Amino acid sequence: MRKFRKIIAAAAVFCILACAACVTASASQGTTYTYTISNNGEWIRTQEAYVPSMVYFKDAGLSKPNDIFIYENFIYIADTGNRRIVVFDRDGGGYSYIENESFMSPMGLFVSDTRIYIADSGAEAVYITDRSGKLLQTITKPENSPLMSSMSIFKPLNVAVSREGNIFVVGEGSYDGLMQFSPDGEFQGYFAANKRNLTMLERIQEMLYTREQKEQLLTRKPSAIQNIDISSRDLIYSVTQSDEVKYSWVESISKTSNALKMHNMAGTNILSTSEFMDDEWNFVDVASGPYNNVYAVTYTGLIYEYDGNGDLVFSFGGRAVSNDRYGLFTYASAIDLDENSFIYVLDKERALVQVFVPTDFAVATHKAIYDLESGNYEDAEENWLQVLQLNGMSRIAHIGYGKSLMRQQRYSEALDHFKIAGDVGNYSESFWEIRQAAINRVMPFAVAAFFVLLVLVMVRQLVFKTRRKKVYSSYGLTGIESRGFKRLRIDIGYAFTILKHPADANYYLKKGTRGSVISATFLLLTAFAVYIADLLCRSFIFNVNNNSDLTPLMLTLLFFIVFFLFVIGNYMVSTINDGEGSLKNIYIMLCHSLMPYIIITPAVVILTYFLTVNEGFIISFLWTAGIIWSGALIFTGVMQVHNYSFRQSVKNIFLTLFFMVLALVVVAMLYLVWNKVTEFAGEIISEVSYRVKK
Repeated sequence: MRKFRKIIAAAAVFCILACAACVTASASQGTTYTYTISNNGEWIRTQEAYVPSMVYFKDAGLSKPNDIFIYENFIYIADTGNRRIVVFDRDGGGYSYIENESFMSPMGLFVSDTRIYIADSGAEAVYITDRSGKLLQTITKPENSPLMSSMSIFKPLNVAVSREGNIFVVGEGSYDGLMQFSPDGEFQGYFAANKRNLTMLERIQEMLYTREQKEQLLTRKPSAIQNIDISSRDLIYSVTQSDEVKYSWVESISKTSNALKMHNMAGTNILSTSEFMDDEWNFVDVASGPYNNVYAVTYTGLIYEYDGNGDLVFSFGGRAVSNDRYGLFTYASAIDLDENSFIYVLDKERALVQVFVPTDFAVATHKAIYDLESGNYEDAEENWLQVLQLNGMSRIAHIGYGKSLMRQQRYSEALDHFKIAGDVGNYSESFWEIRQAAINRVMPFAVAAFFVLLVLVMVRQLVFKTRRKKVYSSYGLTGIESRGFKRLRIDIGYAFTILKHPADANYYLKKGTRGSVISATFLLLTAFAVYIADLLCRSFIFNVNNNSDLTPLMLTLLFFIVFFLFVIGNYMVSTINDGEGSLKNIYIMLCHSLMPYIIITPAVVILTYFLTVNEGFIISFLWTAGIIWSGALIFTGVMQVHNYSFRQSVKNIFLTLFFMVLALVVVAMLYLVWNKVTEFAGEIISEVSYRVKK
């Protein structure tokens, strides 16, 4: 039975694709531009995906309509200003009306085979009627329910119903999530509430404020869900409006989650793993599509289409400058799709509905998405290749083509397209398969080589029973009289001593019996080379830096300015705090303290070419260990060089860091002032030159 249903569903989708292909429009008819995301994450224009076609309800006398619902051949409109539901028959062309004295402000609609669900915020109720408009049931605020506070308001804005008859209601200002009711109208609790991360200031308030004070902080409440839709798989799509992203030195980003979500039965968002989708903060409605895709519209008329993973497919539409231009909107309030994937968008201000028809380009993209989701990987490969030939800069096309190759176990080919698209997750998955196959091939030889080496070691121990005794000098102090290149080699080798005996090593560095400015400079340049490799030479999976934005001059200045600011700042602070170390001592000590970073970081860079995303904690642990180890050596070096106690060393380090921050601020201010002075001087010179010529 389940297999039969899948066959019927697949046949239905192919019928939809065939119908859409028959009625697609030419891109030359477009009045707006279509955009997508390029390989480097930027917005680019692409072929027109949808073009405006028909206009409905232009002279229907609608007043402030808020919602639209397409069911079979009928278009349902929540005519809020006229306190009614308008029904338009697309085949017959006639209007009918659902009216009731109880209707106050019908805001949202949902239509099933036998019933119509109407969310009325003015009446504070959800009305359920039959298809002819006869009132069957009224859902009002639950009384005496332990699941809802008596202080909560009940102003339904929209409604969606699952196949089992469960009713989900969007409430005005409902921060606790969607209100869920049983088919009989019994309140069952809240569902899919938004979360809000606390800022630094709010975390402090959490520790200091009483419970009553916390409850009065209205700004700490999460944003309420704005609108919803339900897919054929009973997954809830929701959109949430929030303030635009703001940055502050005391507060974290105010945008705490993606505006568009897809919730499973537990209410968890499963649409996208990305922390920040390519979305808008002012989405007003959402509509699910037949290819596991979803559409969202802003009140400014921008329409976004996403695939099942939350990747942007297309963006089009926009705000109208003049009222007679179709394809643009004055104030969009709702969106829905019909059986042919035609997009219907309700313009609340102009009181009409505009229809967008998919072009051949959109149909090809949808077919590629459907084939990939359905497991028809060879067809998906062919279709995605066709889309890439039309737009080779499309990120989603490269991802789709790469997935179709990966599903066919052509992992090496898939890697190239995932890398072009910047898709680290799928790249890592393909790389894991390649690595696993390589390990399976090499493992027998590696095991055999290990046992051969083990046998050779055992034979060597039997043959050479006597060992030469090695004499080690204390901390490598032999050869002090050496000069030239030999002394430099010895001093560089001595740098490894600081890893095991930091206090003793720093003592000899301070006395000058070991180390020199030349060897320290060599270590500094080595650390700089390691720093460059760490930023630019990691594998694609772990290279979080945009190499195009990192210039050699910027990297060089960043490294050496920070280094020498610490040396100079530490020396200046130590001179007024009875420190014994000279500028030379501090320089040599700091260079030698970078040894853990110099040793560990190259290993980290090499490991990035063998590990996957799931093993990234190893990279983070090793890199952090190298930084902390070097920091500990710097602290020990400050104690030894200046002959400080633990407390004095902490004070010295903090004052040095304060000096560095202050110096950077002063330099930035001088830079800005210098720019203004040169700009002013240039204007004066230009003015004088103009008057002299005149």
